[in-house]
Amino acid sequence: MTIAIILGAHGSVSEQLLKTTEMIVGKQKNVAWIELLPEENTEILIKKYNTCLLNLNTNEGVLFLVDTWGGSPFNAAHNIILNKEKYDIVTGVNIPMLIEIFMARDESHTFQELVQIALKSGNESIKSVKYCSGTNQLDGDQNTNKNKILRSLFNKNNKNHMVICLARIDDRLIHGQVVTRWVKEYNITRIIVVNDAVSRDTIRKTLLTQVTPPGITAHVLDIDKTIRVYNNPKYAGEKVIMLFTNPTDIVRLIEGGVPINSVNVGGMAFYKDKKQINNAISVNNIDIEAFKKLDQYGIELEARKVPSDPSLKIMKLIKKINHS
Repeated sequence: MTIAIILGAHGSVSEQLLKTTEMIVGKQKNVAWIELLPEENTEILIKKYNTCLLNLNTNEGVLFLVDTWGGSPFNAAHNIILNKEKYDIVTGVNIPMLIEIFMARDESHTFQELVQIALKSGNESIKSVKYCSGTNQLDGDQNTNKNKILRSLFNKNNKNHMVICLARIDDRLIHGQVVTRWVKEYNITRIIVVNDAVSRDTIRKTLLTQVTPPGITAHVLDIDKTIRVYNNPKYAGEKVIMLFTNPTDIVRLIEGGVPINSVNVGGMAFYKDKKQINNAISVNNIDIEAFKKLDQYGIELEARKVPSDPSLKIMKLIKKINHS
């Protein structure tokens, strides 16, 4: 039997990639795909992957092909492959990669050989018609006036503490939107996940610190340690992103003396005791009370998945469900 393939990506990309590839190489067996919906988190994706595995022949191994390193489809797959032989993940899935993998599976390659084929074909298929690597140099300084203004604001009055460029609530924590969009928006090199329970979970903590791309350092700290780290002169002036799973933890951090002026909410998954305030954010009564307290503290509360999205006021969204 052939090596099992599972595609995982944001939205419906996986299904369309498979359909397009099958138009070229024909219908494939021992293949599955999952999609990531806006209201879903890593735990839900793990369940989806496990359902796929039940319907696949995994004797020869399982290769997960996902869109981005550090995204939720990657993080969920990473949780599954731990301590399993002939289980691996390749990121950056594209059609040329799939074509080569599907054709190579029929030629009795080993699992490691198939991984190497995926890496080689995926990389070699990325080309430019006019730009040839090694013959031209891209401008090294791409800083805009906006970035210069941000840097001056960050450096001002932050001589003794780290600079919190973004405080974000996102129960997926470190994933694609964070590492590909927000990190670049503020030129961040350090991410701090702030959560008491996650900091005690050795497996999840290890996963989170491993999924960041090169050049980014991730830490998972409890709230008390985060306060100590914020006040440590060693990190003075360093720009960081702080990630939370809920607004209550932010209230605790602020009341512990860490100043936060604004909170970005990217995603809070739906559960049975929650109400949806938009397609990516669901809240329960505890969350609502915490948001109210943050609002009373004069903190700006916005809903926005990525920097290019329009900013929506959290309190206005909450008022809508209270009056519905």
